[in-house]
Amino acid sequence: MRSLIARVTRGHTERGQALIIVALGMVTIVAMVGLVIDGGYAWGQQRHTQNGADAMALAGATVLAQNLAGTFPAKTDGDVGCAVEASAAANGVVDQGAVYTDISGHPLNPPVSVGPCRAGQGGLVPSAAAGVRANGERTFNTFLAGVIGFDTLTARAPATAVTGLLASVCPADAGCGMLPVTFPQTAVICDGTNQQIEIGSPKWPIVQATDATAPNYATTANEVIVPLCSIGPGSVGWLDLNCGTLKQAVDGPCNSAINIPSWLATQTGNVNSLEDAINAYAGPLLGIPDDTVLTIPLHDNTCVDKPEDDDTSCQPLGEEGSGQGNNFYYHVPKFVGFMMDRAYISGTNTAECNADPGLPKVLGNGATGCFKGWFVREVLLGPVVSGGTGPQDDAIIGIQLIS
Repeated sequence: MRSLIARVTRGHTERGQALIIVALGMVTIVAMVGLVIDGGYAWGQQRHTQNGADAMALAGATVLAQNLAGTFPAKTDGDVGCAVEASAAANGVVDQGAVYTDISGHPLNPPVSVGPCRAGQGGLVPSAAAGVRANGERTFNTFLAGVIGFDTLTARAPATAVTGLLASVCPADAGCGMLPVTFPQTAVICDGTNQQIEIGSPKWPIVQATDATAPNYATTANEVIVPLCSIGPGSVGWLDLNCGTLKQAVDGPCNSAINIPSWLATQTGNVNSLEDAINAYAGPLLGIPDDTVLTIPLHDNTCVDKPEDDDTSCQPLGEEGSGQGNNFYYHVPKFVGFMMDRAYISGTNTAECNADPGLPKVLGNGATGCFKGWFVREVLLGPVVSGGTGPQDDAIIGIQLIS
């Protein structure tokens, strides 16, 4: 009898041990499947959180860019906080705080936190602030990892965006094509008086696109006339961006990445055939700011032989070549936004150039054509450098996500 009881007990014990092993095996299998399923889901949530943090940093840097561009009234620390918080909410992440950085993305020393959302309040943005480092967080439920005690997981991500002067135009196939034309930072009127006009001066003001007006439609005239002088250096130049002919470069910009400062070569060709192509970027009504804002390189010197990109000198200045820059190199230290109202480049268009709207009149027989439009303050995504001096600086403002 004792032997029978022993065999029965041993049989029950072995079956119980088998059930425990199977149960543990099932837990292990579920845990492994959960690791695959929840791990993949967590990776997606981490990417989502990173995108949200990127958006938060870019939103904060955009407010700094608006200040650099001269927005009035100036944006406050509270405005930066509102931009960061609104972006976090829109992207489904929790704002875990943000700090101001320098142009390299390093937190200010001592650190300065971005304040809470208080539109138009909260004090001034720190003068040394050139960027925002934001931190986003997102907590999410798991599917199977709960069997090993993980009902929820949390994804965290930092991001930094900075603002400054646009230092490069990205490739055209990335949406950053520019027209093959360069304007002078300081131009000379074509009437023989050698009168100089500088971009950003009262005669050639830089305006917000929403503030563009023309003499026939507002009391304040800020539409400008950029002359194409037939003689003398320092006028508009036509650039070789390796896009084929000039017309092909206007119809479909194909430029590769262009860093500044840089010496850009000119291209010869019949510019008279470009008028319709360039005016395709202009709105249908003359004097109405309903046009495309173009990225235009500004030049401050010309040279027959190409110097090093960081060498601004070429002596004697612009002594050789024509005013429109055939077989020239133009030194480009920055870019400017220009909203093209109308181009007159099909021949001798002095009358059309000097007719309203637009100031100042080019006068003289030297003006074979002109561009009419507005120098506008643009803010674009792209590599940036420090050096912006505020609304009087004619350069395009850039915003760059750096981490």
